[in-house]
Amino acid sequence: MDCLAPDHASPSVAAQATRRTALRKRFTQVRGLSEALASGLTDADASIQSMPDASPAKWHLAHTTWFFETFVLREQCAAYTPFDPGYHYLFNSYYEAEGPRLPRHRRGMLSRPSLADILAYRRHVSAAVLAELDGFTQPALDLLELGCHHEEQHQELLQTDVLNLFSANPLQPAWWPGLAPAPAAAPGALAWI
Repeated sequence: MDCLAPDHASPSVAAQATRRTALRKRFTQVRGLSEALASGLTDADASIQSMPDASPAKWHLAHTTWFFETFVLREQCAAYTPFDPGYHYLFNSYYEAEGPRLPRHRRGMLSRPSLADILAYRRHVSAAVLAELDGFTQPALDLLELGCHHEEQHQELLQTDVLNLFSANPLQPAWWPGLAPAPAAAPGALAWI
């Protein structure tokens, strides 16, 4: 990809290199945590919207990816090709300057793209960001950092929305296996002091 040349005017080249290294690590960790949170979900779990104020898990995963694709890659790398141009409409939220978007209360109607498709989208965008990060300008690095904070916010929302979804299921599904019960103390092992 042809990305814009790095801004070497300020801060120093050494400071930029340090920041790029830190952002590369942070971006990878934040993106990995989102995928780890979703790893125990089925495609159906990730598609359902339990109430109008919630969003499906796969929407959260795709929206945060849309942010990096739209505000970092599209703006920074002239040769970047979007993963799927239709995703721009599906995964915009409230960014009116970016055009029309799917209404929030309709996000649970998206049976497609599948969770597997969303994870492929994430891999595509993450790989492009990591491949081009060394050429990002300071404003792009700022947006990358903002995007990491944005994704962390959506990690919290994703957990809240899935817990709401599971709470409405009469089968009482568990997102993760429970902790093993602590072994009982041997009789007489506990005493008041």
